[in-house]
Amino acid sequence: MTNAQSIESLEGTNQVDRIPSLDFLRGIAILGILFINTENFAYPDSWSPWKFGFESSIDHSTRFWVYFLTQGKFYTMFALLFGVGFFMFLERLENKGKGLKAMDIYGRRLLWLFVIGVAHAYLIWEGDVLYHYAICGLILMPFRSISNKKLALTICLFASLLLVKSYGQTDRRQVSYSKYTNALSLPKKVLSAEDEKRIKYWESQIQIKKPDTATYEPKKKTYLAGLKETYDHASVHDGQWYHKGLLLRSLIVMILGIILYKSGIFNDYIRWKYYWIISIALLMFSLWVNYIRYYHWTYEYHVPILSLWKGLLFTFPKELLGISYILVLNGLYQKFIKSKVTLISRIGQMALTNYIFQNTLLGLIFYGYGLGQFNQYTRFELMVIVVIIWAIQLIFSWLWMKTHKQGPLESIWRKLTYSSFKS
Repeated sequence: MTNAQSIESLEGTNQVDRIPSLDFLRGIAILGILFINTENFAYPDSWSPWKFGFESSIDHSTRFWVYFLTQGKFYTMFALLFGVGFFMFLERLENKGKGLKAMDIYGRRLLWLFVIGVAHAYLIWEGDVLYHYAICGLILMPFRSISNKKLALTICLFASLLLVKSYGQTDRRQVSYSKYTNALSLPKKVLSAEDEKRIKYWESQIQIKKPDTATYEPKKKTYLAGLKETYDHASVHDGQWYHKGLLLRSLIVMILGIILYKSGIFNDYIRWKYYWIISIALLMFSLWVNYIRYYHWTYEYHVPILSLWKGLLFTFPKELLGISYILVLNGLYQKFIKSKVTLISRIGQMALTNYIFQNTLLGLIFYGYGLGQFNQYTRFELMVIVVIIWAIQLIFSWLWMKTHKQGPLESIWRKLTYSSFKS
């Protein structure tokens, strides 16, 4: 048997084995994640609801709709699909009778994903999530053979930890705000230094702020300077191998991905008797929660969240909507597109390549070593850049997949994973 045949015999997923709906969903996630990533490249503080890119009221509206419908939702989709891919990969290797070798192959696959992610973080963009996914993939290993009931209990446990954290944060905010209002009622003569500090802090928090119109030099003026800047901000070399704030959230949706895959809905959504009722109900509820959350973040950022129920409700808005996107789009794809390979599916088949490719393009547009358009566009104008990059990626993916079975980085990843396994 040749080395190429040996590699092929070990492959967990080939073109024949692919589930069409998953490629479509993965393509949607890759295209959608560009909305927020573009802002991360474009502004000194992309998360701010008032600092940068606000030249008119339409920019505030654009920011609201982008965050309402996209912020964190496509990351959630991508993470959930990673969980699906984790389970599928090992399942197919197991079905091929690979035994312990399956664990060796998957471990190697995660190792190279980690290396690719770290290279992406240091060479292109420090906001990479691939190395974080690789660590999550290792943590998922014990969940491979656990029943759906125990997986659901694990999700509940992780979710409860985050809900308790939200409750504690809101409770502390209530106490701090109460002390602030009490300090305001005191005569100035009896105010302590702590009271004055508390008043100053809260007055800065509840004040409506004006956009920052200052001129900023582009980040990474030269590529070499950019490498040093990234090294100063990236943290993998300091032992932070995953994003702390995302770990539990990532694991929750990845484990949910395993449950959904085992239920069979990605092959045939009607395996759930009430699929559309569940999907639409979750979508409506998620849209309501996200509307409240992101309206507050965009237009009422200066109003402290003091309600405990709001604090709890705002714990998982993006995850809920991302999951509902998965369910609704999966059903629509199977009902109307019926397993056809679409342009969006081509994007999904090249998810790794397209993720890094779009960030490379963003670096060339906004950083100093490229066009240097950092902090030059309004929130609304950024939408034009998003559409242009979509068009480039759709054309590139279509042309590439006409003559190749995998994207270029997918092919490299596969070869690195299997290169040392020989029959």
